[in-house]
Order: sequence, then structure tokens, then C-alpha cells
Amino acid sequence: MQQSSMELLELSRKLDSLHQLLYRRGGIRPSNSAIEELAKLLLLRIATLREPQAQIDGFGPFSNITSLAEFEGPNGLDIAKAAFRVANRLPSLQASTPDGTTQSIWPMDEPLRISRKDILNEAARLLWSPNATNGTTADALGTAFDVFLRRRYDNSGGLGTYLTPGNVVDLMVKIGFQLLLQDSSPDRARGLMGDPCCGSGRFLIGLRNGARDSLSSTRDNSDELLFGADQSSSSVAMARVNLLASGVKQPQVYLTPDSITSSWLSTTNGRFSLILTNPPFGDKQYDSREGIAKTAKLMPRLSGADRIDPALAFVARSIELLSPGGVLGIILPDGLIDGRTMRELLLGPPRIDTPIGVEGIVSLPSVTFAPAGTTAKTSILFIRKSHAEATKRVFLARADHVGYLMSKGTPVSDESGDDLPHIAQETVDCLRMTKPNTNTLERVRIESFGRLNRLDASSIDHSALKARELLLERGGVQAEEILTYAGRSRATHAAQEAFVSVLHVDNTGVIDWVSADKHRPSTPGQTALPGQIIVSLLNPRKFRVAVIPQTCGSVQCSIEFGVFQPKIDPYVALVLLQHSSVRSQAAPLGRGTSSSRRRIDAQEVLDLILPPYSEVWAARIGPQVRRYLEQIYASHEGIHGIYSEFNDAKSLLKR
Repeated sequence: MQQSSMELLELSRKLDSLHQLLYRRGGIRPSNSAIEELAKLLLLRIATLREPQAQIDGFGPFSNITSLAEFEGPNGLDIAKAAFRVANRLPSLQASTPDGTTQSIWPMDEPLRISRKDILNEAARLLWSPNATNGTTADALGTAFDVFLRRRYDNSGGLGTYLTPGNVVDLMVKIGFQLLLQDSSPDRARGLMGDPCCGSGRFLIGLRNGARDSLSSTRDNSDELLFGADQSSSSVAMARVNLLASGVKQPQVYLTPDSITSSWLSTTNGRFSLILTNPPFGDKQYDSREGIAKTAKLMPRLSGADRIDPALAFVARSIELLSPGGVLGIILPDGLIDGRTMRELLLGPPRIDTPIGVEGIVSLPSVTFAPAGTTAKTSILFIRKSHAEATKRVFLARADHVGYLMSKGTPVSDESGDDLPHIAQETVDCLRMTKPNTNTLERVRIESFGRLNRLDASSIDHSALKARELLLERGGVQAEEILTYAGRSRATHAAQEAFVSVLHVDNTGVIDWVSADKHRPSTPGQTALPGQIIVSLLNPRKFRVAVIPQTCGSVQCSIEFGVFQPKIDPYVALVLLQHSSVRSQAAPLGRGTSSSRRRIDAQEVLDLILPPYSEVWAARIGPQVRRYLEQIYASHEGIHGIYSEFNDAKSLLKR
């Protein structure tokens, strides 16, 4: 009988307490070293269950030796250390490699490092208790260990690798298998499934569970299809133990110096049906010449580079591993996923040598990986190794909540819940339908591949879509009909010219000319002429629009602005752009790694839908807005003049 989630959480809590004993009282540091010792103890428990008659020199079989009584005796530590050496050498507990050989979970000379008997006794009481296993194929400790790792795994010191939250894994598994089942090829389900940078094996366990739920024809041999690799010996050991504890007989997880160039991994090229992965990332952190050259075959822009982002290398490597029609689900930073290299790869001209098509994108909030130590904005990209026709449906979704928030560095429950299960189910339901009813979709948007011009789902916002649709229904016009992008006219700042920055414009279109007249930035801006409209292209959630008055002559403004020439009265255009429905459309737009640094481009401004208006209304409202703004500017100058006079030292003496 399977254990309840509460029992598993209790097991996880006890594992957490045991980890703290190892870390604090046992002196085994850093945190990951204590986790590794915990994994070694877990291997001992697995050996006891699987090989009870295996002999430990001088102490007898596992069935007699690894008991609470023996561990609590005078030779407890010696027994545990000897038992670990044997368990680590047992052929039945070793991992297999692509060439048919096997590897021990840890190197043969790796010892059990626990040196305190009281801590060993605590471990034995937990791991050898009746509640530590549920009696089914999968050991409950496997699940508990996975839950435990979510809170304790330390990501520091690596290439930017972060433990993937369980709900993200579940979403990727659910959507990945649905995409896999969309392919009618009878051999599709018999391909390998895995992760070329598997870490502690979370995706491998997710794939195993997904295969057993979704691919009934391969239920009996699904474990043989699982395949993982990683360059961290500690991560590989944890992944192997994690899989063993979950019921896998012989994990296919192996250690490699570099998954990108591994000849072992290359023997599986073209054999993977499904890859789910969260690769290491970091600009210019990967410097293998061989790996960069391999990557550049698929991404020519990287040719000749000395260093690249390792995530790009893993995209190319994963595509190389996929079989025709195979599916890749990969987590990437937003700045990378919608960068020029990936847009050229996926949205550029169709490739003849390696057909690649986008299946969908799910945008994640920046808090997703915060418990693991990063607030980088990321998205999940699903790719299929086949050409995408222009009419092909692509799903786009944006998650705003993942079930938790960060408070004083600690995850706390998010009252708004978790969007990911709903997005996963809605996406799967949508994929199953030949012609989905888009009006019933709440969190997912369907777009044809031919109309896809960016790889960013974070701009998917249902309030923005509704605002756009409502304006169109009422006869709204595209901003391009009343505005023309004036381009960027760079110029050296003139001493007499005002310089307008984004901070000088408020949300009503008022410019602080007093401050702008004094502003002298170190970098040049661009020219804006009287009657032109400036629109901030930075942080569209704080939409800033203003008109350059006819009375002030040409000015300089920050390059964070787009400068537009209106085809109508500029003050009428200002009012239209200030409409709440226009702001709603602009708010989710842009590219960037954080909400405050997101940027839009001029075309996105021109694509906005503006409210309908009449000539009579425009003739009345334009002069009225101009007059109000002139009054505000005159008042600003007047009040600042009074302040300046009052602060003048000579004036003070006269008073």
C-alpha cells in the first residue's frame, strides 16, 4: 500500500533532521557533503533490501549485520563502513554505461565518512524503521529523499545549475509525454528518455513515472529507456541512489567530464524520443573549443567564439541526441531563449540538415528558482526535431504563481496558489483537440508558427488580450495608423539643450523641464523635435509617453525612448496612448531578465490598438490637453523660481 503524502513529508522531515545532525554535530561540510553521506546511508538501506545475503568480510551477511542492535554495539561504525564498501561494489547496485560496462555508485575508494556512533544510530533508527519502505517496487525513501533535496541542495560553486522544483518537473513531464504521443510513429515510445545534465536525477524520476503512466506498452521496460549524465560526481551519485531508491534496478547514469563532447553520449545520438533538462547557464562560462565548434554547426553565430553560454551548447547537444520527431523540453533564461541566436535557430529560414520546430513556451515567474538561489527570469521551451509548418499550432502560457513566495530568504505559501498544474492540464487538453476552442482557454494561448515572431511567452496576459479585443470590437485603430517611428538621431549633447530621461516623465505625460534643463548625462542621447512624441521603451509596466512642446525647440532625450512622428495632433495621440486599455496591452510586453529592465521595441508600440475617436472629439481635446500641459509647465517654472529666489543667500538677507 502506498504511503500518504503526509507520511512522505514526515520521512522527508526526518531526513532533513538527519542531514542537520551530519552537518552540525558530525562536522561533515559543506551542505552537499552531508547530503552525500546521507545518500551513502540510503545506499546501505537499499543493499539490505536487495541483497540481504551479500557478505561483509568479518561481519557476516547484510541481513544479520545492518540492524539497529549491531549499529548500536561497540563495532557499529566499523560495520557500517565495511558494509558501505561492499554495497558500493555490488554488481546489482552499479550503474550501466553506453558501452555496456558498469560504474560503481561512488569511486571504489570512497569511504563512509561518518565518525560518530550517535549519528549513525540516528540514521539507522530512521532508515531501518518499518515506515521507511512501503513494500512496493518504489521505495518511499526515494520520494522522501527527492522532497528533502528540494530544500537542502546547495547550488553554489557550479556553472549556474539549480535544482528544478517538483511542480516544474511535473509540468514538463506531463506536456512532454503528450507531445510524444502526438507523433504517430510506432517506434516513438521505444526511444531513450533522459537528461544530459541530470544533476540529482529529478527529471529522470519524473520521466520514469511519466513513462509508466503514459506508455503502457513500455511499462515493463521503461527503466531501461532512462538515461542520464552529468559532470559532477556528487550529483551522479545522488541521481543513482535516487533512482535505486525509487525502484530502478540498474540506473543508466554516468559521470562524464563534458556532456557536450562526450564520446560515450555520442553513441546515443539520434536515439532519444524525449529529453527534459535544466542545463547550467551563464554567459561566456563554457570554453571547450570542441564543444563550441559542435554547437556552432547548429548555431553559426557562435563560430569562432572563445566562450559561450553552456545552455546554448546543451540546446544543440540535445537536438543532436533526439531521434526524428523527438521532443526536447528545456529551461532557459528569458534573455537567452529570446536572444538572437535562439531566434535564428528556431524562427529563421528552415534548416535542411537538422529540421527543428517550436512546440510551445511556458513563461515562469522570477520566484521559481529563488529557493535555490537565483531570481533569473526563465521559461520552458519545447522543441520537436521536425520542420514546423506555418499553420502548425504553438502553445504559449505564462505562470504568475508557482505555489510559494520568498519571505526573508525562506519560501512561504503563496495564497494565489500554483498556476503550473492548471497550465499543464489546459495545454494537454488543448493538444488533444484537433480544433481547440480558444475562448475556453484561461491560461494558454494558441498561435500559428507562421505568426510567431518571438520566443517569449511572458507577454501573454489575458487582461491585455481582452483589452485589445475589446478595442478592436469597438473600432479601435492600430497605433501605426497615427504614428511613424522617427528612428534614432544620435547627437552630442548641446549645452543649451534640455535632456529628458525616463525619470523626468510622469504617468500623465508631464515632463519635469526644470530638472531636464539641468540634466547633463555623461553619455549622449538622441534628438527629439517639437511636436514629436517620446515613448519609454524601458519597463512597459510603467508606460511613459510625452509630447515635446512646440515652444521649447529641439531637445535631447535618453536612448531608452522611442521617438515617434504623429500623423494627427500630437496631444490627441498622447490621450489615446494614455488610455488604460492601451497601458494594459503594453504592460506585459518586452524582453529582459527582470520586470524592471524589460525593453520593448518601436514596432511593439506601433502594434498597440488605440481607442476609436471622432474628428469632433479630437478637435476639442487636443487644444485642451496642450493648454493644460502649458499651464503645468508654467506653474512648475513659477514655483521653482520662487524656491530659487527664497534659497538665494542675498535674498535671505533682504528678508
